[in-house]
Amino acid sequence: MPNCRILLLLAMFGGAGGLCGQLTQIDLRLQSRDVDFSAASATKPFRSGSGLPSTCGLGEMYYRLDAAAGMNVYGCTAINSWTLEQGPPAASMASQLGDFAVTWTSASTLAIGANCSTVTPCLVRFGALVYSFGGGATATISAGSGLALVYVSSGGVLTVGSNVTASCNNGCAALSGVTAFPPDAIPVFTWSATNGTWDVSGGADQRAFLSSKSVTAGTGITTTEIAGKTQLSADTTVIGLRVAAPATSSAACTPGSWATDGSYFYLCTATNIWGRAALSSF
Repeated sequence: MPNCRILLLLAMFGGAGGLCGQLTQIDLRLQSRDVDFSAASATKPFRSGSGLPSTCGLGEMYYRLDAAAGMNVYGCTAINSWTLEQGPPAASMASQLGDFAVTWTSASTLAIGANCSTVTPCLVRFGALVYSFGGGATATISAGSGLALVYVSSGGVLTVGSNVTASCNNGCAALSGVTAFPPDAIPVFTWSATNGTWDVSGGADQRAFLSSKSVTAGTGITTTEIAGKTQLSADTTVIGLRVAAPATSSAACTPGSWATDGSYFYLCTATNIWGRAALSSF
């Protein structure tokens, strides 16, 4: 409280006597300058709570306590409309932040690709084939413990595979008995569940902007890298190639090559040496 005797003297010049007997409240917005809170023991600049408030004003910020770590901060981007202002863990590039992001919305529900829309569709590419998703989906669990795998199949289906009892809507498919991402799928997220509920911090981002498919040679197959492309060919030391029927027994050929003209079966037994056998019914 101000020293009233001093203020009474000041009141003769500026009317400060009215300050006696009351506390002065400071409006930091109008009555402060170059405020530095770096030495404060704690600061809480945002409203906080579970769930999102039903109303908000443009520019307002909010800290959601029941969201997964790294996905707590929301901004009011339009009247009564909240937008997640942070990307999920491991997402650092623009193409990763929105496409198929999975968020925990309740103990029973995960939101998948909430930012996918007809205006800003989520895209998945398999070689030269691109699938476009104009809306998100939700995955709802009812029982079980384990890990759910969210992915896009090579057929362009958003899928939640797991060993728990779960359902998926809006064109999303829920598959049981899935314990690993299929080799021909695009991984999106994994999310753990315990006793019929999704774990609050159980999500792991599996998306990646950069990727590559490893191709290895199998029996009878050879691989060759040509200008960044993998060329697959038959290993002629294992597989005999069919060629045109030779005109003579000394026509050019590679051992193992074979041919037929409906009357004879031809086989190249050595370099440029052919043998043949007549075909007959039996």
